[in-house]
Amino acid sequence: MKLELETAVEDLNTQGSELFRESRYEEARILTDRGRALRAFCDRVETLANEWIETFSDDAAEDDVEKELQTARTILSASKASRTRLLVKFDDGSTLAEKTAAQTLAKVIERIGCERVASVGVLVNGENIAAKEKSKKYSDVEVPPYFIKTHSSTDQKKRNLEQISKALGLDLEITII
Repeated sequence: MKLELETAVEDLNTQGSELFRESRYEEARILTDRGRALRAFCDRVETLANEWIETFSDDAAEDDVEKELQTARTILSASKASRTRLLVKFDDGSTLAEKTAAQTLAKVIERIGCERVASVGVLVNGENIAAKEKSKKYSDVEVPPYFIKTHSSTDQKKRNLEQISKALGLDLEITII
């Protein structure tokens, strides 16, 4: 549940950031209110999780907590919809469509230029989508000396690329396939 909530928070933050960039302040305010409610819900879930551990756990070791987290990731990945990919068309007519959406995202960012993309400030799970540091929580795709944050849904990857395209004036055409 924590992983799903983190993803929901990240999606909301990305949407809000895009609304602010577009000066759509009333819509951003509504998302801000929704974000506050979601944050309060996340805090309640965290409190309940701690209460559960204190009341019902046999003082699980950190390894046990990591095993539970890994199990949760496995369950979440098994319950997701069928895999989708991205097709990105550049203004010169060339396209990129790798085997996975994550690979396409990384290739597109590499082609645009990691430094340029990093300057846009798109966040994935609270980290810049293109950073010189590995993710603290998730796997990255390495494009030396950068690490591309790919832990998001295909739809979120599409929105992130659209935000990057708009910010850098690239006129990318991004399609989920």
